[in-house]
Amino acid sequence: MPASELGDMQQGYTVVLDAGHGGVDGGAVGSKTGIAEAGLNLTVVKLVQAELEEEGVRVLLTRTDENALARGKKADMQARKAIMNKPGVDIVVSIHMNKFTDSSVKGPMAFYMKGSDEGRRLAELVITAVCESVEAPSRKANPADFFMIRESPSPSVLVECGFLSNPAEEALLQDPQYQRKLASGVVKGVMDFLRSMALEPSGKPIVTVSPTPSQAAK
Repeated sequence: MPASELGDMQQGYTVVLDAGHGGVDGGAVGSKTGIAEAGLNLTVVKLVQAELEEEGVRVLLTRTDENALARGKKADMQARKAIMNKPGVDIVVSIHMNKFTDSSVKGPMAFYMKGSDEGRRLAELVITAVCESVEAPSRKANPADFFMIRESPSPSVLVECGFLSNPAEEALLQDPQYQRKLASGVVKGVMDFLRSMALEPSGKPIVTVSPTPSQAAK
């Protein structure tokens, strides 16, 4: 596909970027500095937003500042769901920081909704690009059942940028240069997905989801 046609196609796409947590819900906390995940998530999201918009992609943010979208966790998540379910949304990317009881565990991870073929493909492209960008060992994307990927009607990925429970990685996740590398990896994965997706005549992605028994019963 010529670059000019790809540029026109990208301008027809909308990506929702979700900065996990916010408000009184700070998320994971750094083991050494005590930094809260929520602020780091938003920093990376805004870097991703800037790069995607340079590529001609329309971006919607679930939250734009340190505040949650509503009072109470349930109301906040429902507000995020409403944004994901807006007409025309093609991809959802939720950004988080990780933690674990074993402080030696480190590295980015990506999750997709189990049963979603397009979600898996998006997640695989994103985690491959992120690992390459930050020079981390390659990892496969993992199926999961998190709210943001479960409730999204479009292909979605939840990215855990690294572990705040690992002191060395905690420091990296606060480094502006490393944050830019993370963001560039996410953007490359998203753009690779846009370039490789199967297209309907309308130019929108064909989304295929194979329901699990529990999904089919709902």
